[in-house]
Amino acid sequence: MKTIDWKDWEIFCRVVEGGGFTQGAELAQVPKSSASAAVARLEGQLGTRLFERTTRRVRVTERGQQLYDRVAPLFAELHEISAEAASGSAEVSGVLRISTPYEVGSQHLSETLTRVLRAHPGLRVQVDVSWDQPDLVRHGYDLAFVMTNTALHDTSFASKRVVLIERAFYAAPALIRARGLPRTPQDLQGWPTLGNADDKHWEFLRDGVEIARVDVEPRIGTHNAELRLKAAIDGLGVTRLSPRFVQEQLERGQLVRVLPAYASSPLKVYVLMPARKLMPASVRVFLDVLEQTVGVPETRRPPARKRETLAP
Repeated sequence: MKTIDWKDWEIFCRVVEGGGFTQGAELAQVPKSSASAAVARLEGQLGTRLFERTTRRVRVTERGQQLYDRVAPLFAELHEISAEAASGSAEVSGVLRISTPYEVGSQHLSETLTRVLRAHPGLRVQVDVSWDQPDLVRHGYDLAFVMTNTALHDTSFASKRVVLIERAFYAAPALIRARGLPRTPQDLQGWPTLGNADDKHWEFLRDGVEIARVDVEPRIGTHNAELRLKAAIDGLGVTRLSPRFVQEQLERGQLVRVLPAYASSPLKVYVLMPARKLMPASVRVFLDVLEQTVGVPETRRPPARKRETLAP
């Protein structure tokens, strides 16, 4: 059995990708004469012509295209395996750039950051606070966290859901005294609300199942949860926030949970990355620790019950 020269196969793939021997040789980082010789050897071994050559151009044959389609992904996988193996032994250093909404950073990333930085003294982390989903390549981020009520928007980046943020309803005691204690979602009709910039309605869930929906027109509409929290403390309206985010204010008596038998739809938090593979060592170790600290499986939704829509 003849020895297979896999370098010739890889050069063949680069010539196909380059559309000719000149560009293919540059992609393979070999002289043009070496690329031509490699393809000639491969054709001789296989007993088939891989390219049609004229004085003006080189075109891959049908058989050559078939072989390329099968072989090229294997070389791509080998390069990814090699890069991952190298990153596994590489020193974790440099700067890790992360974009995250405020709530995710303050509630869910602190422990991960602490553990990663303690384990890797040569690493530095830059965290930018942003609600918007950035273009990781254009803005230079290694990772970006995104919150959404529904599914993740279409994206060319790899993504993974890492956590659900529970939400409930809160108001200042003074507002409750002025308007009365609500006992059902219907009782919130006409109440002033403090919501996200794109809130049009609030969902009311019991045991994980949505049973009612209230249309809202927030007096303050902002993705800044801190601003909504302070406005709620000042009695400007009822708001929808994470229980973890308002724990201190509940203990102080500045806020009261409204309709405690109900929750709202959770926010889904995704982490985006340029690619699942070929990732820097800093990204890999951060995601590993993140999985240990906040990673949760996708939850199964119970069968939907009939719901009613309520006007504000």
